[in-house]
Amino acid sequence: MTLLFRKQHAQDGIEGLASFDWGEDDYAVVDETQVVDERQIGRIYKERVPAGVKWLWFLQVVEAPLPNKGIADTLDEAKAALAKRYEEVKRLMTGGNATSSARR
Repeated sequence: MTLLFRKQHAQDGIEGLASFDWGEDDYAVVDETQVVDERQIGRIYKERVPAGVKWLWFLQVVEAPLPNKGIADTLDEAKAALAKRYEEVKRLMTGGNATSSARR
């Protein structure tokens, strides 16, 4: 499983959606191994929360059991946390041993 992180506004264009005014720190997460349809499986974005500026991530996979979201201090930590949780969810859904790599 290979995850691709691309700007959310670019993903909207690929999916043929009207682009929302996404910030520059807003990323779509796509599972490239879905050969037929590179579908967005999650999102990572920067937001100000009471604890300061953090990176929020969440899975958009319908079958994703809780926890399906989290908060991280850095973009790299958010990417790693989302990839780890997605791998766990894929394993639960397929009953197999999914492996992951992440790239920009």
